[in-house]
Amino acid sequence: MSTVSATDMQVKQLDKSGKAFEVVIKPPSKDPSEVKLSSPPRSPTCLDAKTIQEKLEKAEERRKSMEAETLKKLAKEREHQTEVLSKAAEVEAAFAKKAQEELKKKQELYEQNQQAQRQAKIERLKEMEKHAQEVRRNKKEFATSG
Repeated sequence: MSTVSATDMQVKQLDKSGKAFEVVIKPPSKDPSEVKLSSPPRSPTCLDAKTIQEKLEKAEERRKSMEAETLKKLAKEREHQTEVLSKAAEVEAAFAKKAQEELKKKQELYEQNQQAQRQAKIERLKEMEKHAQEVRRNKKEFATSG
């Protein structure tokens, strides 16, 4: 099927409302068999061995460049990971040290409280012993006097 361009047709309006048209296609100006198909234009560069080699070398350079860039990115990421891990280790060590210090303080406070409670019991026992001796003395004096 052949394509029709705008110059190959004529349009006539049949009524004044603009709803009816007549399209007349002109006959082709040339015989379709005489029309020559042209091949697409060739690139101005000729693909000889030298240009192919140059293109291959440039492609290899691009590949190496991209590989080097990827390696740089990976090295940077690794460096960042080691920094993060070392920072985390420092934070963990500081936390452990702080927790250990707090535990030591709690233990010391506990021991001090235990010692104070023991001393208070000893004092109460001494007071009770004094009171008992006084009661015995008073009982003895009361028994001898009465």
